[in-house]
Amino acid sequence: MLAGRRRAARAKVVVTVCGLAVFGAGMGLARASYAGHRKHPARPLGAPRDFLGVVQDDILRSGVVAPAQAPPAAQTSAS
Repeated sequence: MLAGRRRAARAKVVVTVCGLAVFGAGMGLARASYAGHRKHPARPLGAPRDFLGVVQDDILRSGVVAPAQAPPAAQTSAS
């Protein structure tokens, strides 16, 4: 009777460990093969530094040193 309980307890441990191993392997495979999962850190979207340098040089060469400003607000005279 005691030997049977020991075998059952061992079988429960083996089944639990195998289940966790299969679950972990499945989770790893799912993360590696899922198309929408990003595999690399995200990079900020923006223009490359070389492009920004060329644009700034072109702006300076054309004489534009600051962005255009809107005209001052219209004022009405007091009556």
